[in-house]
Amino acid sequence: MNKIIISLLSATLVLGGLFIGSSARADDDKAPTEKPAKKKSGFYPFRGLIKSVDAEENTINLAGAKGKPDRVFVLVKDAKLQLDGKAAKLEDIKAGMFVGGRAKRASEKLVEAHTVNVRTKAPAKRKPKKKEKEEDKE
Repeated sequence: MNKIIISLLSATLVLGGLFIGSSARADDDKAPTEKPAKKKSGFYPFRGLIKSVDAEENTINLAGAKGKPDRVFVLVKDAKLQLDGKAAKLEDIKAGMFVGGRAKRASEKLVEAHTVNVRTKAPAKRKPKKKEKEEDKE
């Protein structure tokens, strides 16, 4: 009887050690799943209706939303400026035109525009796609 109990206990210890060792080794084999954090460039898009242009100050003013102040963008020296898809100068841009672009906040009050795309006509609004009704599918 003692021989049976001893053999069962030893078999349990051996098999238990195999399972514990294999699960610990499996944890070591896993590669780290954390991805390195992306650096934020600080750039953000902007768009709106031009309220005024100051060629001497090299700025574009956009009308603010309801209850918010106007947004002022200072063009950097090497800013990419386009009017209806063609290269342009700041003097060509007038109030009432539509603008979109890419800017970066230089300080609390100063926002620098690096890319400015101006259109003389309002951009077409995208219509949302209509979902087909179940009745039409049948």
